[in-house]
Order: sequence, then C-alpha cells, then structure tokens
Amino acid sequence: MKIQSCATAATSVFCTLLLSHLASAEPDTSEKIDQIIVSGSRTPLNINRLGSTVSVITRDDIERREARNVSELLRSVPGFAVSHTGVSGSQTQIRVRGAEANHILVMIDGVRANDPATGDEFRWEYLSTGNIERIEVVRGPQGSLWGSDAVAAVVHIITRDGSTSKGVDGFIEGGSLNTTNAALNAAFGDNNWSLTGSIEDHETDGQNISRTGNEKDGAELTTAALSARVMVSDVLTLRAGLRAVDAYSQFDPVDFFVTGLPVDGDVATDTTNFYANIGADVTPENGSISHHLKVRYFDSDNHNLVDGIEDSSTASDRMTLAWQTEFRLGDNKASLGLEHDRTRFEQRGAVVFGDPNQDQEMDATSLVAEYQGLSQKLTWILSARYDENSDFDNVVNGRLALSYLATDTTTIRGSVGTGRKNPTFIERYGFFTAGHDGNPNLRPERSVSWEIGARQEVARGAAQLDVAFFRQDLKDEINGFVFDPVTFRTTSENLNGKSKRSGAEISLRWSVTDTFGLSANYTYTDSTEPDFDGKDSRELRRPRHTGGFGADFRTPEQRFSTTLTADYGGERTDIFFPPWPDPSEIVKLENYWLVDLAVQYRATESVTVFVKGTNLLDEQYEQVFGYRTLGRAGYVGMRVGFGR
Repeated sequence: MKIQSCATAATSVFCTLLLSHLASAEPDTSEKIDQIIVSGSRTPLNINRLGSTVSVITRDDIERREARNVSELLRSVPGFAVSHTGVSGSQTQIRVRGAEANHILVMIDGVRANDPATGDEFRWEYLSTGNIERIEVVRGPQGSLWGSDAVAAVVHIITRDGSTSKGVDGFIEGGSLNTTNAALNAAFGDNNWSLTGSIEDHETDGQNISRTGNEKDGAELTTAALSARVMVSDVLTLRAGLRAVDAYSQFDPVDFFVTGLPVDGDVATDTTNFYANIGADVTPENGSISHHLKVRYFDSDNHNLVDGIEDSSTASDRMTLAWQTEFRLGDNKASLGLEHDRTRFEQRGAVVFGDPNQDQEMDATSLVAEYQGLSQKLTWILSARYDENSDFDNVVNGRLALSYLATDTTTIRGSVGTGRKNPTFIERYGFFTAGHDGNPNLRPERSVSWEIGARQEVARGAAQLDVAFFRQDLKDEINGFVFDPVTFRTTSENLNGKSKRSGAEISLRWSVTDTFGLSANYTYTDSTEPDFDGKDSRELRRPRHTGGFGADFRTPEQRFSTTLTADYGGERTDIFFPPWPDPSEIVKLENYWLVDLAVQYRATESVTVFVKGTNLLDEQYEQVFGYRTLGRAGYVGMRVGFGR
C-alpha cells in the first residue's frame, strides 16, 4: 500500500468519526489550563484529560533537589528503574514498567534523541539539567503517537526559553572526587520574540568502577544550547533551536580470561551529540485550524579509546521532516500529521574475526491521525499511525485513551494500544566487540499494552493520590546475546512466545502546609520472558519493588529550604559470564536505599548558597553486576539570578 492511498482512506474514516461525534459533544466550561501536557497526545491537552499516567518534573523540582543529571530525578518516578555501570559519566540505562531500555522514546524540544549508534537507547549519562524547564513523563502505550521506541513511555525534555524564564542566572558548585559543576543561562524576550542561550560544564576525577584496583574513572561533560522565537505576524511564528553535547568518560574493561569482571584499564569514550530544529506555526486569528511545519536533526559521533588511541567508533544521524494540522470541530479537536525519517548508521573498527566496518540507512514515512472527543466529564482520544518502512513490513498501530471526571476530585483513566520496536542496526548487522554477528532476518518486536488508573484529590486539593495498574504483552522479543557453541560467537534472535510485564504504581503528593510537603511512591513490577524451554523466567535488571519518599520544607519567607529524597531500589537479577568453559549464571543484586539531602539559604534576592549530600547512608551497591557505584558524597555551591 502506498502512503498516498493510505492517507486518502485514513482521512475519509477519520472525518466520518469526527462528524458522528459532533452532535453528542457537550461544551466544557470548567477546563483548567495550569497543567497542559504536550507529549501525551498530538495536540496539547490538560493533564486531567489524558488517559495515560503522567508525571511532570518542573524547574522548581530540579532546583530544590540541586540535581545535575536527569537520571537522578527519574529514579523517583513510579515505574522507573535505573542502572548505572559505575559513577558519573558511565553508561546509564532506564527501564519503564519492566520494558527494554530502548522502549522509551526521549525527545528534546521535539527532536527524537534516541541514538541508533548505541542500540536506539538514549544516553542518559549525558543529559544535564542546567537549561531544562520541564520534563514530561508519559507512561503506557505511545506507539500510535510517536512510532518506534515509544513502546513503554515517552520522556520529553523541554528546555528554557525567553517566554517562560527571562533574565540571567547560573550556578557553580564543587565537592567530592574533585567534582565541579557550573552553568550559565540567559533568556530575553516578550510576547513577540525570545532568545535563549545556555552553557553547562561538569568535571570529576571519579572513582574506581571495578571491584579491585585503585584507578580513578573520571568524566567531563559540556552542554551548550541556543534557541530563538519570532512572531512574524499574528498568524505566523518561527522557531529554531540548537543543542550540542561534548562528553568524555573513562570506564573499566572486562577481563574475559581470568575473572570475567571489570578490571582497571585505560579505556574511554569520547562522544559528541548535536540536535537542531527549525519550524513554523501558522494559526489563523479564529484559532479553528493551525499548521505546524518542522525540520528536526540529530547527529551522534562516538569514539572508543584504548590507552588514549582510537580503537573503534560508531556514528548516526537522523533527519525528520514533519507536518501537522490541527482543527476544532465544536469543542472537539483533531489532528493529521505526515512525517518522514531518514536514519543513517556508521561503524568503524579493526578487522579481526570479521569486518565490522559498515554503512547502513533506513527510511520511514508515517501518517498520524488523532481525534479528541471532549465533553464536560468524558474525554476520549483515538489515534492511529501508519508506518511505511524501507526495511520492514508496513504497519498500523492504534490507541484508545479515556479519562472520566467522576466527581470534582476523582478522575478515572485508562488506555489500550499497540506498538512496534524495529530491530536496531547493531542487532541486524553486528557489532565489533566480543565477536557479535548480526541477524538481518530479525522481525520487529510487537506489543499490546493497557493501563487503568485513577487520581483522587483529598484535603481540599492539598493532596493527590495516583494509582495505576498496567500490563504489556510483547511478541518476538529480541535476545541480543544468543551464544553459538560452534563458532563461540553471539548473535541476535527473536524469542518464541510472549514476554509479559505487569504491575501496579501508587504515588502521593501532599502539601501538608504552605511550607511543608511530603511525597511517596511505590511500584510493583513482574517482568518475564520465555526461556529456552518455553517457561517464563524473570527478566534481568528489573526490580520487583521500587519506591521512595520525599520531604520538602521552606520557611514562610522562603529564605531557608531543605529537600530530603529517599529512593529504594529492590533486589534484581543480572547475568555473569565467567571465563570459558564455565557457563553463564544468573546472579542476584541486593536492594538499597539512596538518600539525598539539599539545604539552601537565600542570602539576597539574587544569591542562594546551598549544600548537598548524596547517598548519605553510604550504601555499597551495584545496579549492574561487577560495577561499583558512587558512595557518600558532598557538594557546596551558589546560585545567582538576575531579572527573573
């Protein structure tokens, strides 16, 4: 089926659905607009009208915790499990509700940021917080909205601009392991224009990642960003943004011959990422219809160094052309979008057991349709996405989401949807480490997911209780480490049967007084996959129990404040590959508590000094077998702001 014929058919069906609902639509006069979400649907919508579970991390949350990396914040989000292979700058993976690490789509100001050069995972270790205004976390099936990678969740990073935070501000801090952090942000503008620039730098000597030895593994990270907005007329607005990341991080190699564990060694990665977006918004004065044209670009360049000399490299780039139109039919909303992606992948390395040098390319064209039926109490969102891919069969994914305002304080929500995750370039064409052969015949992973939940406000809105139950069935899950005893090499294969992920989340936020607040959350996750005998086995690095609590206190004049965060990581399993000929074995990683405390004092209107302690209990824990994590650490710093 060609995309043109599909577009015609989809448009006809879509318009029929719209017209059939017009007569039953009720006007909504009570809409609150203080929590508008831009990632849970194709058009912005109030958080209470979304059928998905949503968490929002604000700029105030970031500054209260004095968090320097987004992964520090996400470990407190229900359903999220974080895995670090070491200290600052080391590889970081995040899994949502038991799904794979590359089943989370990450966007930065709308730019798809998952890296095809690293297995379609996002490089969380390189995401600093200095110029972030807001983080939207939308859990549940999102494939019909955003395509491959959005199987389990979407995390949208929205950076600061002159329309939300004007003025100049920054911070500087130093502390344990000879760590320094500094950032400077400047934002100017008004309703007609804005210009924003930022730069942030992080450096640390680090500590030894392996269990033995004393070699320190350090890291450096620099992030710079520039964005602009111009309202050319009452109808036309132009936007543009650039973001660049330069990172260097040391780590320890694995001793495959004696211990099978990480050992001291001079290896490192040198990475640059580049993001760009330019777009135009056309909105007539009556607001009944609008058009959005976007060009988005992502580029990744990763170099692996041994003893300071380049050993291998991977690179990727993605160009996305996107058009979307939105229109109102009474109180209801609809949108149609057309997207085209071109993705390229490059790998370079020494020819040993085979030639790892390769250049690959893939194209995809997508048609997206969404309808939002809005009444005073009920909101239903129907979305569908047709993907025409150069390398895989064409596919249609759909989703239905419902939100019902049962009372003024109770909202019931639910959604069901399908998704597909395409095999990565590495899974299909091989990798240069440890003798991995690609499998070009891999099938995409296919999922069906649902969730049902509720939000209850109590104490006259001072407290919000959220509960959600979820389930995902995944077919054709890809096992990327299938060992061939004949060739002593690994490859990738689709598993038979279903991988199953299910569980429950509960979270509470309570403003006890105007100056004191509490929060708590807990998640239970049961994640299994079929083993070689077809039986369900527990998936690796997925803790069954996660959760935590927090407390925040400020004096009435907000001169003094303190924030305590305690995150719990439950027991999980991992896999250990001892030296040949011993077989691999499943190992257990113990549970832990990570307790952080930030204390701030506003010395003047423009200057705030702070101290921060992390892992105050000095937990000795591992999130990946054999890789030590950072112990107790302390930092002191100062934040300044002018004109905000």
